[in-house]
Amino acid sequence: MKIKIALAQINPLLGDIEKNREKHLEFIEKAIENNAQIIVFPELSITGYRLKDFTMEVALPANSNFFNPILKQSKKIDIAFGFVERGKDNNIYNSAMYIENQSIKSVYQKIYLPTHGMFQELRFMGKGEKITTFKTIYGNFSMLICRDLFHPSLLFLTYAQKTDVVLGMSGMPLRGVTGKKPAIQETVEKAIDTYTNFFSQFIVFVNRVGFEDGLGFYGGSFVGTPLGKKLAFAGILQEKLTFATIDLEEIYKKRQLFPLAREEDLNIVQDNLRRILEENYGKF
Repeated sequence: MKIKIALAQINPLLGDIEKNREKHLEFIEKAIENNAQIIVFPELSITGYRLKDFTMEVALPANSNFFNPILKQSKKIDIAFGFVERGKDNNIYNSAMYIENQSIKSVYQKIYLPTHGMFQELRFMGKGEKITTFKTIYGNFSMLICRDLFHPSLLFLTYAQKTDVVLGMSGMPLRGVTGKKPAIQETVEKAIDTYTNFFSQFIVFVNRVGFEDGLGFYGGSFVGTPLGKKLAFAGILQEKLTFATIDLEEIYKKRQLFPLAREEDLNIVQDNLRRILEENYGKF
């Protein structure tokens, strides 16, 4: 199956959820005009990133009527976007939502919240706990958010659940500008190349651009493929809508050439994790 995916590398306005929703609708309309079947936005695309004490003011439950205009557009195109979620447990989460045909297919809560240096996420939001694969009309999908992509364990968990496409929605700041590419861009591209190679998945990496409170976000969105290609590179430091057509047949081809999935033994993984937890942490 071939799927045309739109990568919406946008610059959200900090805290202005109304204007950000309008920008989403504009980009969605452009994607529909270009016959895309899925559009993916960055991390916290509805709210912006450096919210700090304003976080609770923009938190919304996933079923909020605020999202109805976006939900309506999902009759024509599947949509994945980021928002601050007021969870059912009344905690606040850095979340991503996937909607298909006016229905919420999945809400993912970011697990690894960086809280060091320039990052303060855990001060204002709670940790998610669950990695899931959800079925769409196009195949098995998972969502991860920004720092999650630097934890190979989470990618392995998507692989173990037979995910075809990982949506990596990001608000990655620019840093390490010394060579031909920013160091952070090289790190991300190397990580995604490794995951797509070993796990035979597609990874759709969509990073935001713009500046907030002294932080600059570099963009650099692209799609990594199981056969090692980079598609729809959006460049850096500019808003852009790019398109990639992916072919899920690549997963089949790669898994015959490099049959790691056939060799994988989750029972061995489970037994060793149990032992490690018992020996090092006194619990399971």
